[in-house]
Amino acid sequence: MVDLVGINDHTAMFNVVQCVVTALRSIGNILLVAVLLEFIFAVIGVQLFKGKYVGCNDPTKLTEKECRGSFIEYEYGVPAAVIPRVWEHSPLNFDNVPNAMLTLFVVLTFEGWPGILYAGIDSNLEDHGPLQDHRKIIALYFIAYLIVLAFFMVNIFVGFVIVTFQREGEREYKNCELNKNQRKCIEYALKARPKRRYIPKGHLQYKIWSVVVSRKFEVLIFTFIFMNTVTLACKVSFRFWGANDLSDSTTVFLDCNV
Repeated sequence: MVDLVGINDHTAMFNVVQCVVTALRSIGNILLVAVLLEFIFAVIGVQLFKGKYVGCNDPTKLTEKECRGSFIEYEYGVPAAVIPRVWEHSPLNFDNVPNAMLTLFVVLTFEGWPGILYAGIDSNLEDHGPLQDHRKIIALYFIAYLIVLAFFMVNIFVGFVIVTFQREGEREYKNCELNKNQRKCIEYALKARPKRRYIPKGHLQYKIWSVVVSRKFEVLIFTFIFMNTVTLACKVSFRFWGANDLSDSTTVFLDCNV
């Protein structure tokens, strides 16, 4: 309650909240289009993946009939274990339209969506287990969905809120004789302040300050950051060449400089 009173007292914050509420009232058409697009992609997903997000915990068995008994799992440094075979259904699947819409909504949140993507790429025949990289072309389906829903529709929503905010802001000056450019000029003249620069008085401090604020020093720091990024990205290559010590030493040196 205290927060609401604070918002009401703060004019700028009150205008922002009022703008968002006004935008939400008029957002019905955009929301309807988003739900329709979600439904369309869900229907396509059912056609592509129905009954295909299943599999045996033993990757050598591709059907439910074969997924019986037990198998031995070997891991390096771990004793062999006997594991019973289980035919598993993914909780996120495309077996029907509601499930498909829920799965696509999870993809839209970007939370764990690569797992759903890889499962789609590995999907095999209906009621058959996955085969690695069986249908790489299917990744285009998820890419198209993310472009249309996650980027395009979200940007439309944000743009609509911004336009609404600007329109609500212009209502305050409805009866004003000045146009928008004139109001901005007056606002700038009232709020303009000279830029302050604090220059050290000591000779040594001034020398250090002049180096730090110089363009060359800025380029040098950006160079160290870039080299540090490249070194971190090439750690696997260094390990392959047997140069782990060189990689670690270079990273420590660049981190200290940055």
